[in-house]
Amino acid sequence: MPAAGVSSAPITPGGVPLIALPVPSMAASPVSAPRLSLFRLAGPTIVGNLLLSLVHLAAIKIVAALGAEAVAAVIAADRIYMAIQLIIFSITAGTTTMVAYAWGAQNPAEADRVVKLSAALCLGASLLLWVAIQWLATPMVAIFGLQGDILTEAANYLKVLIYFNVFFSFLAVISAALRAAGDAITPVWVAAIGNVINIVLAYLFVYGAGPVPAMGIIGAAYAAGLSYAVVGAIFYWLWMRNRLLLKPQKQAFFDRDRMRRLVRIAVPAGLEQSIFNFSIIAFMWVVSLYGTEAFTAYGIGVNILSVSIVIGIGFSIATATMAGQNLGAGRPDLAEQAAWRNLKVSFGIMAGLGLLIGVNARLIGSFFISDPIVLDYLVALVVMVAIVQPMMSIEFTLGGALRGAGDTRSPARIMFTGFAFGRLALTGVFYWLEMSVYWVYAALIADYIIKCAMYLVIFRRGAWKSAYGG
Repeated sequence: MPAAGVSSAPITPGGVPLIALPVPSMAASPVSAPRLSLFRLAGPTIVGNLLLSLVHLAAIKIVAALGAEAVAAVIAADRIYMAIQLIIFSITAGTTTMVAYAWGAQNPAEADRVVKLSAALCLGASLLLWVAIQWLATPMVAIFGLQGDILTEAANYLKVLIYFNVFFSFLAVISAALRAAGDAITPVWVAAIGNVINIVLAYLFVYGAGPVPAMGIIGAAYAAGLSYAVVGAIFYWLWMRNRLLLKPQKQAFFDRDRMRRLVRIAVPAGLEQSIFNFSIIAFMWVVSLYGTEAFTAYGIGVNILSVSIVIGIGFSIATATMAGQNLGAGRPDLAEQAAWRNLKVSFGIMAGLGLLIGVNARLIGSFFISDPIVLDYLVALVVMVAIVQPMMSIEFTLGGALRGAGDTRSPARIMFTGFAFGRLALTGVFYWLEMSVYWVYAALIADYIIKCAMYLVIFRRGAWKSAYGG
């Protein structure tokens, strides 16, 4: 039997080696375990996600002067845009796992093949989305109750974002691959450039200046799209000039076994993303039944609290990298230790920051909106979600460990259970009983209680340690 993390590479009749995938085994002799720092992985990712959250908040702040309906249109279009990215995000879930395993097994050539295969698949998916959204944009954003000119503007906003989706998909792949290989810093500073461009162009395009005409909310869409294009171009230039940790190599990257493994990881991840986005859209739809004020408050509240949530995402990505690389090196014991250690740190940080945001909910909310009804809804929502911040750390950290190990099926099952018995059942009952929207907001707590309990049970069982080779 070959050493853990190393497999022989049979040669095809054409002379191309088949995929050499690391299959860890407790009985095998492990390669040297990777030396990874939690905060060097999580820290830059958290900073990058915070910058992204601030960009979304800046866009809302810029558009807010146009009125609550304009903000609702942007929120609706952005939500649909992120929902239809589930294909891209599911592919990058596979990218993260496979690159981490290859890097842990000291096989950079395989990591390069995974990156190229992922980029090719995302390119095809982006082109399909570009065609589909031209027909589906209006009915998709209409589910939030938008009508008239605002509906048209929201649909056009979504179409503009899709024009630039090729760039977004490439930067998603290369960023995921770099983090999986241990470089979490480069994606941050490159994305920071795009964030600055986004904010400057958003203000310029929305309100106009000099020869640039005022474009309204559609200007914010062009600003975001152009920032994606710039970041994608910078990443591509760095990659082709061998300036990144992952070096492009002249080699074939497609074969059935590699595709099969990527799809096996990506499909459950895509299902999880589908359930996640459907649950958010369904939840937003129920909230929209309570009126534009409640809907607008929900959209703003989620963006405000994302400042706290992105910390969990940072720990999720870091834990996925550490789990994948340690398993690729044949050290499942270190993978498990890293997950528990990361959970303790993320739990404490997210609990503290959630408390800080919750206590200052009205002060923060008043910065974005002055409407007293919207502000009251917003404060209630912020408090509800602040309560679940510590529980989110469990979902993010242990979920990251499972995905990094190649077990994307368990998170999908957990997501569905929480959605079905938490959000869906309770929100339906609350609305049917004609209870206030505050009760609908509170259904989030039940959702996370269910998911946290399931994550703890499944992780302790340990079956995830052999998921990649299964």
